[in-house]
Amino acid sequence: MAAGEYSFSIEQGATFTRTITVRQADDSPLDLTGYKVRMMARASYDDAAPTISLSTIEPPGGITITDPAGGQFQLNMNAAATGALKFSKIMYDLEIESGAGLVTRLLEGNVTLIPEVTK
Repeated sequence: MAAGEYSFSIEQGATFTRTITVRQADDSPLDLTGYKVRMMARASYDDAAPTISLSTIEPPGGITITDPAGGQFQLNMNAAATGALKFSKIMYDLEIESGAGLVTRLLEGNVTLIPEVTK
């Protein structure tokens, strides 16, 4: 399965939440029981450290599998975390890993930061 392209924005200084549902080729939800999910965003592929790092593995946290049988997980960043972000547009990808260790790149695209005026 090729990664889907999905770009999104984050409002600086606001709580960020995004729910994602993983579907199989027949449109049924992929059971995420036993899966890990991780996402990293960087300004360039060569950056040593990611600008954003979210995962179901603690730390860093930030991703919660909310409905395993329904194929749903949620990306979360609190207002303090988004308030500390400083970029205009960066690239990301998001991977899922089965309990057997099969890694699939699920999504990729750009993240745009909408600057905060009220601080």
